[in-house]
Amino acid sequence: MAVFAAACMFLVPPQAAAAPRYNPAFSDYEIYSLGDYKPQPVKKPGLLKPSPRNAINAEGFGGFFVGITADKFEPDQIILSSRYKYHKLTSSLGTSFHSTEKGSVSTFESSVNWVGKWAEWAITVPTHDWELSAPRTFGGYADSNTGLGNMKIGMKATYLPDKSYYRFAYGAVTTVTTGNPDGMLPAGSKNSDELKLFGCVTTSETDRATGNLELGTVIDSEGEDDRFLYRMGLSYEATKHVSVIGEIAGEVLGGDDKDTLDMILGIRLAPGEKFTLEFAWYRNLRTYRNYGWDDQLQAGYSLRW
Repeated sequence: MAVFAAACMFLVPPQAAAAPRYNPAFSDYEIYSLGDYKPQPVKKPGLLKPSPRNAINAEGFGGFFVGITADKFEPDQIILSSRYKYHKLTSSLGTSFHSTEKGSVSTFESSVNWVGKWAEWAITVPTHDWELSAPRTFGGYADSNTGLGNMKIGMKATYLPDKSYYRFAYGAVTTVTTGNPDGMLPAGSKNSDELKLFGCVTTSETDRATGNLELGTVIDSEGEDDRFLYRMGLSYEATKHVSVIGEIAGEVLGGDDKDTLDMILGIRLAPGEKFTLEFAWYRNLRTYRNYGWDDQLQAGYSLRW
């Protein structure tokens, strides 16, 4: 009997060896393949973050109202910009007009900027409308005219890398006599070509403040108006859509007090990501212009495509 019981124990499988039970949690499964996975590079944020201050300046480049900055736009896009400027003529080479003399200048500038991978390329075309009655200062000069001003064509290299808190850029601007330059002299045009060579450094002062310094030289084709120029500016991001900008812009022509110095205060508004409005006031602090002015008003826009 004992032998029979032992035999039965070998013939009947133990409970641990029973067939596995159905578990619904593992009834479905998927196999994932890593063959098509491509890691996406993480784009590092730039030192100078985009803000409403980023728009086109008077020479067609990214910058403040006058100074050129080292700010970068996204490559492979076109930026259109226009500005309207108005000032009253009040002096000549630092000497004020007589009380009975007067004049004014209205200027409409249009710029097209192509942003490449390593540089900006820009062209700016101004149109002037002026009138002047200053017979005692200019010996019987009383006239008015409307026409094309001197065209500007330039390049700004933007490939230089960010440093700890600053970025450099450099470039050149050629001013070409177009239209009737002699007829646009009261509007600030000249009857000679010019080449401007410049460098600028833009710094991140705080999360909201950005500083800029531009230095350059202007070479005149006739060798009479060669000069050194400087522009210093500061931008403060008041809100996500508003930037307040202040600038000092000066030019030095061979000493002997032959220099100009302007202060510019203005605001830029960015209601959308690709559209910027701007308003600025210029105050002349020191002048050696043939046709000088005290105050100038400016309004304009920039549109990115």
